[in-house]
Amino acid sequence: MAAKCDDKDYQCSLSPESINKAKKELWEKPESRKVEVKELKKRIEKIPGLQPRLDFAFLLAFLRARKFEKERAFQLVKNYHTVKREKREFFDDLKPSRLSHIIEDNLIEVLKDRDNDGCRVMIFRPARWDPDRYGIMEIPKLYFVILTKLSEEEETQVNGIHIINNLANVTWKQGKHLGPSLPKFFLAVLQDMLPLRLKRIDYVHEPTFFDLVFPIIKQFMKEKLVKRIHLNGDKLEGIHSTPDLLPFDLGGKLEPFSNKEFFEELLKSDPNFEYNNKFGFVSMTLEDKKSESSKENAGMAGLGGTFKKLDI
Repeated sequence: MAAKCDDKDYQCSLSPESINKAKKELWEKPESRKVEVKELKKRIEKIPGLQPRLDFAFLLAFLRARKFEKERAFQLVKNYHTVKREKREFFDDLKPSRLSHIIEDNLIEVLKDRDNDGCRVMIFRPARWDPDRYGIMEIPKLYFVILTKLSEEEETQVNGIHIINNLANVTWKQGKHLGPSLPKFFLAVLQDMLPLRLKRIDYVHEPTFFDLVFPIIKQFMKEKLVKRIHLNGDKLEGIHSTPDLLPFDLGGKLEPFSNKEFFEELLKSDPNFEYNNKFGFVSMTLEDKKSESSKENAGMAGLGGTFKKLDI
């Protein structure tokens, strides 16, 4: 049974500034958002074979991510469930506690304070990954659970996310594991699945082989995202609107990994992920079954799957 879309349980938590921003940038109208969500719910309920999650706050995030454009929001919800069906080996029983070993390595940091544009700021330090301990596919799993958690924040739904990739001390030991399949898959998740606004991506301290690796990643980026990429080298001055709010390894004044509260809360949120994992496609067409059978042995090494429905 689908989750109930009960707007009575919803209370808007946006600040007055973010409400105004949502009106100007997302075309959100507080007086009609309930109607918009109900219309989206009705369309989703008609998707064959889908047991959808329909609670009000969940669907509202998809509308905001697509600026309340009904068709694009509907397509994003479909993509969300389609990718989870096509990549079951990736998403099956995915929850924070299964990734505690990576969390402990401090590959990803989420800053406590937002930047001046209201964005949540994430910092990725891939040099801390030891390929001898676990495979590269564990990293996008951690990314996914973090971004899923952040996408539940109304302020983040409106203001977006800023990612800083600190590539200091990255060597070929890490870089050699990045083939085209991984960025193709994960950029599909970022751009065509999750209900979030990716406002800016910074790269700093790029290694010498970055010019070989980055074109592999860039080919799967939409033009809009490419325009939001900033390659900084060793110049850190422009990566944040308030540099003092950054860790000192990025030119700020904070201790790295000082926001331990975020990951403490993340690890407590297993029940939310378990609840969300109950929803999705529960039946397949004959064509889908044949497709699944042909990909059965492909595994995540090749990331079998066409993503034709996502047009990437």
